[in-house]
Amino acid sequence: MPFYCWNITVTADKKEDEPLTKWLKLTRGIITRIDIKFPAGCHGLVKVRLFQESLQLIPLSEDEWVTGDGELIPTETYAELTDKPYQLKFVACSPTTIHSHVITVRIQVTPFSANMMSLLKQIADELGIGEEGETVE
Repeated sequence: MPFYCWNITVTADKKEDEPLTKWLKLTRGIITRIDIKFPAGCHGLVKVRLFQESLQLIPLSEDEWVTGDGELIPTETYAELTDKPYQLKFVACSPTTIHSHVITVRIQVTPFSANMMSLLKQIADELGIGEEGETVE
């Protein structure tokens, strides 16, 4: 499944009360996965949040931050992008760091049509209905 990808530089000593904010432009569909990659050397000092409008998606715990050090933070999610603008807000800070760090964000957006076909197939399978509408014994 295709995905969007951004490499975002968070400058050294970026204060929490003046964080880096970047709008991640997407397309209409359903966000099904978000990965955030922290390079080695962050030591948990680079902090990231992702919002859909005013709703904090990553992490789900409001007012908290996701951090890492040489690791990928994978998140399976379900967030519909039905109204323009189709975007998420990336917010990051790095208080007390002495180096800039590049955070990689990958977002998978499934088109509504693909998701609907998958859902219909799952329902048909559960009901035991074959491809031509006949009941499968």
